Amino acid sequence: MTPAQTCPQCGASMPADAPASLCPACLLSSALPTDPGATMLIAQPKPHALPQIGEVFGGYRIERELGRGGMGAVYAAEQLSSGRRVALKVLSHQLDSPDARARFLREGRLAASINHPNSVYVFGTEEIDDTPVIAMELIAGGTLQDRIQRYGPLPVGAAVDAVLQIIAGLEAAHSVGILHRDIKPANCFEDMDGTVKIGDFGLSISTAGRGDSMQTMDGTFLGTPAFCSPEQLRGEELNVRSDMYSVGVTLFYLLTGRTPFEGRNMVQQLANSLEKAAPSPLQYRPDMPQGLARIVLRCLNKQATERFGSYQELQQALLPYASIAPTPATLGLRFAAAAIDHFILSAASFVVPLFFVDSPMDVLNPKIIRSWGFFWLTLGMFVARHLYFGISEGVWGASIGKALVGLRVARLNRSAPGIPRALIRSVLLQALVIVEIFRYSTMDVTQITAWSYAWIVIQILFFLLFFVTARRQNGFAGLHDLWTGTRVIQKSAYQPRVAMAQTEDTVPATDGMRKIGPFHVIATLSATGTEEVLLGYDTRLLRKVWIRQTPSGSPPVSQVQRNIARPGRLRWLQGERGESESWDAYEAASGTPLTSIVAQRQPWRVVRHWLHDLAAELCAALHTASRPDTLTLDRVWITSEGRAKLLDFPAPGSVIVASEGAVTPQIFLNQVAIAALQGRMVALQEATALNMPVPLPIQARQTLLSLKSTTDLHGSVVQLRALTQLPAEVSRWRRFALLIGTVAPSLFLTVFMALGMSFYKGWAAKNPAFSAIRGCMMSYEDMLKNKQQPGLENIPVPVARAAMETYIAGTYGPIVRDPQQWDSPIGRSILPPPVRASVEKIVHGHPPPTPEDLQKAKALLQPLLDTHVAERTKELGFAGKHQTMDFVTASVLGVYLLVTAILSLFCAFAFRGGLMMRILSIAVVRDDGTDATRLRMLWRSLIAWSPILLLPVVIMFDAPLMQMAGDQDVIRIIGLIAMAVLSLALVLAAIATRGRGLHDRLAHTWLVPR
Repeated sequence: MTPAQTCPQCGASMPADAPASLCPACLLSSALPTDPGATMLIAQPKPHALPQIGEVFGGYRIERELGRGGMGAVYAAEQLSSGRRVALKVLSHQLDSPDARARFLREGRLAASINHPNSVYVFGTEEIDDTPVIAMELIAGGTLQDRIQRYGPLPVGAAVDAVLQIIAGLEAAHSVGILHRDIKPANCFEDMDGTVKIGDFGLSISTAGRGDSMQTMDGTFLGTPAFCSPEQLRGEELNVRSDMYSVGVTLFYLLTGRTPFEGRNMVQQLANSLEKAAPSPLQYRPDMPQGLARIVLRCLNKQATERFGSYQELQQALLPYASIAPTPATLGLRFAAAAIDHFILSAASFVVPLFFVDSPMDVLNPKIIRSWGFFWLTLGMFVARHLYFGISEGVWGASIGKALVGLRVARLNRSAPGIPRALIRSVLLQALVIVEIFRYSTMDVTQITAWSYAWIVIQILFFLLFFVTARRQNGFAGLHDLWTGTRVIQKSAYQPRVAMAQTEDTVPATDGMRKIGPFHVIATLSATGTEEVLLGYDTRLLRKVWIRQTPSGSPPVSQVQRNIARPGRLRWLQGERGESESWDAYEAASGTPLTSIVAQRQPWRVVRHWLHDLAAELCAALHTASRPDTLTLDRVWITSEGRAKLLDFPAPGSVIVASEGAVTPQIFLNQVAIAALQGRMVALQEATALNMPVPLPIQARQTLLSLKSTTDLHGSVVQLRALTQLPAEVSRWRRFALLIGTVAPSLFLTVFMALGMSFYKGWAAKNPAFSAIRGCMMSYEDMLKNKQQPGLENIPVPVARAAMETYIAGTYGPIVRDPQQWDSPIGRSILPPPVRASVEKIVHGHPPPTPEDLQKAKALLQPLLDTHVAERTKELGFAGKHQTMDFVTASVLGVYLLVTAILSLFCAFAFRGGLMMRILSIAVVRDDGTDATRLRMLWRSLIAWSPILLLPVVIMFDAPLMQMAGDQDVIRIIGLIAMAVLSLALVLAAIATRGRGLHDRLAHTWLVPR
C-alpha cells in the first residue's frame, strides 16, 4: 500500500497518485501553463539574465532566440573558432542550482551518447561565465509544433513519416539505455530536407548504468502533462512503453492539431489524462484511415502492457500508412489469392450440404436439389460466401488467400475498406453466383450437357471482364476496384538494417594519458605515411572521437566540410592548425571498414542499404561541393547499425587501396556492390567491365547494371531507395507456396476422387443390385456384338442373349418399375443414361417372365454369372482383390503427379518457368546472376521431379518383383512408401535450407524475386 503523501508547499495531505507531488490547490495557484507543449517545472527563482541577441557569449555570437524550455533557453549562435552555426542551449539562471547544473550537464552527456540521423547531435558542453551551455546541431526547419501551429495538421502520410523517424531516433536512444520521458512535437525538429530529429533530452534517464545518478529537483515536477503517460504522471517506474504513449500523443497531435486530453486548467487536464479513455482521432480527422486510428489508440492505452511491445512492432504497424507509394498487387498474385479463397469456399460448399441430407448421394437427386429447403440452404451459403469476403477484407483488409500471398485490400487512403464496401466488391465480382442458385433450382445439374460447358465459359469471361481496366498506371485496378474506390496492394516488404557485430571495449582510466586538445588519446587506430588516426576520448561528454593527425602545414578542413551534418559522412567536431599541432577531431563511428567485411560475401538484403546510403551521400555532396577527393573502397565505413559512411581519409583498420584516378560516383557504387556481393576486393577496371555476377532480384540487377551508364545520380538514389522496400530474396514460405501451388491440383483431384470413391463404394455396398445390373449389361453389350462369353462356349450367342434379357427383366424388373429406386442418385451414378435406356427397353419390351422361365435362364447363364459378371460387379464396387481403396487412391495420385511433372518439364523448357512462378513473381537465375537457359531449367525440373518421374520405372519392374515376392500388395505398398519418403525428404530439404534447395544446388540455379 502506498504511504500517504503531503504537499511540500502547503503541507496538505494528498492522494497517493498525485501527479506532481503538489496538491491541486498549489498546482492551480502556481499559474501553470495550459499550452500542450509547455513543460511543467516549478522552482525558486533567482534574478539572473540570459545572453542578449547580438552579444558574444564565450566563444559564440548569439544570433537569435529559438525557444525556451523547462531547463533554459536555446539560441541560434555562431561558433567563432570554427564558423559553424549551432543551437546553443543555456541553463536558465532562474533555475540555477547544483541539482539543475548536474541535470543539465547530464542531458548533454546522454544526448552525446546517441549518434543517429534522427537524433539531434551534441557537439560539446562547457561553462561560460559560470553558466552551463550545450552546443548542439542547428536544425533549420524548426519544430513540428511550429509547423502545426503555422500550417495546421499534417497530411496522413507526412505525419506517419515524421513519427517513423522519431521512432528510429528513440530506438537508437533505447539501444544505449536511454528513456526520453519528454517526447512532444516541440522537441521534434524538422530539417529543410524533411528529416525529423528528436532532441531535448533534458528529462531523459539512463537505464544502462552509465555512472550518472538520476538527478531530480526538489519541489519540482518535470514533464509535459499533455504528452506524459499515466504512469509517468503517477510517478511510477517507467519503461519504453511510457515513451511509446508520448509517441502516440505526438502522432495524435500531428494528425489533428490537438492533444487527446485537454481541460480548462492544468488540474482538469491531469484528471482527464489519468481517468478518461483516449478519444479516437477520427472524431477530429474523419478522413484518416481507421487502421491508423486503432494504432494511435493502442499507443494511448491506459494499461502499458496493452501498448506495442517494441518500437519495431510499432514501426511495422505504421509502415502501410507512410507516404511511400504502396506496391500494387500483380494480377498473378491476385489470381493466386483468389484460387486459395475459392478452394476454401468450394470445400465448404461441398461439405456443408452433407449435414442436411440423409446420404451424400442425395445432393445429386434432382428432387432434393429443386426443393425449397435446398434453395434456402444454397442462398444461405451464398450469403456466407460474401460475408467471408465482407468481414475479412472489410475489417482486416485481407481474406485468408490474400493474407497468405501477402496482399491486402485498402481504400485510397490505405485504410481497410469496411464491411459495406467489401461486400459490394464481393457481390459485383460474383454476381453470377445468384444465377447459379436459380440454375440449381430449375435445371438438372447432375447431367453434363453442352450448357454445362457453356456456363463455365460464361463465368470465366464474366470474371475476366472485370479486369479489362487493369493497368500498371492505375495499380491493376479492376472494375469492382474502381467502382468501390479500393485497391489491392502488397504488404510492405520492409526489412530493417542488419546490425554488424561490434565489441564494446571499456574506456581505461585517463590519468596520465597523452592529450590532444581537450581529448585524451586511447590508442592508435591506423598510420599511413605521415598521417595517423587516433582513438580519443572526451571526458566531458563521455564519448569517443577519432583524431586525424596530419603533417604540419596541411590546409585546414574547409568550411563546407565543417558544416556537414549528413548521416553518410563523419561530423567534424574541432581542429587545430599550428606549428606544433595539426589535427582534426571527428565523431567516432562504431563499426568496421568495408575492406574487412568484403572478405566474405554479403547478402543483397544488407548491401542494398549500403548502396542507398552511399548514393544519397554522393548525390548530396555533388550539390554542396563536398564530395571527397578520392573514392576508393578503403574510404567506406560500415557502422554497427548497418549504415554506410563515406570518409575523407582511409578508414581505420582498412586495407589501403591505391587510387586509380578519377572515378565517377556510378562506377564507385558498382565497385562497392560487386565487392560486397562477391566477397572480394574488386579493382576499378574490373568493376567497369564486369556485369553483376551474382544472383539478385530482377529489378535489383537491372538497377545495378544501369549504374555504369546513367548520369542521373538522383534517379539512382530513388531506384535504390525503392529496392530497400522490395523483397530481397525468395523466402522459405514463398518456396513452400510454389511447391504447394504446383501439386495442389493433383492433391485436390485425388482427395476429391478418393472421397467420391469412398462414398461410391459405400453406396454400392448398400445397393448391390445396381452394380449387378451394370455387370450384366456389360456382358449383354458383348453379346449384342456376337462375342462369345466365358463359360458359354457351347451355347449359341442368340440363345445366351435371349436368356440374359429374360434374367434382367425377371430379376431387376421390379427395381426399374419403382421410380424411387430407379431414379435414386446411386442408380443415376452407376448406370449411365445409355445403359439406363437399354435396361428400360429390355424390361418394358419383354413380357414379365414366369418363375420357371427365370429359373431356366439363370441356370443357363450360371457359369457366366459366377465368373465374368461377378468380376465386373466387383470392379464396379471396388471389391477386387488388388484394387483396394488405398492402392487405387495412391495410384491415381501418382498418375496426377506424373502428369504434373511432365507439364512442369514442358513449361520449364518452353517458357523457362511455370504458371506458379509467374503468379508468385519468382524467377530462376544461374550462379552468375544471368537468366537460366531452357536446358538448365529442364535439368533443374528433372532433378526436382525425379522421384515422381521414377514412377513408370517402378511400374515396369512391378510384375517381376511381385512374382518373386509372392505378395503383390506388399511390393506395391513398399514401393509407394519409398517414393513418398524420398519425395518428402527432398521437399523438406528444399524448404529447410536457406536460399535454395538441393535441386537448385545441383542445377547451379537460384530462385530470386521477379
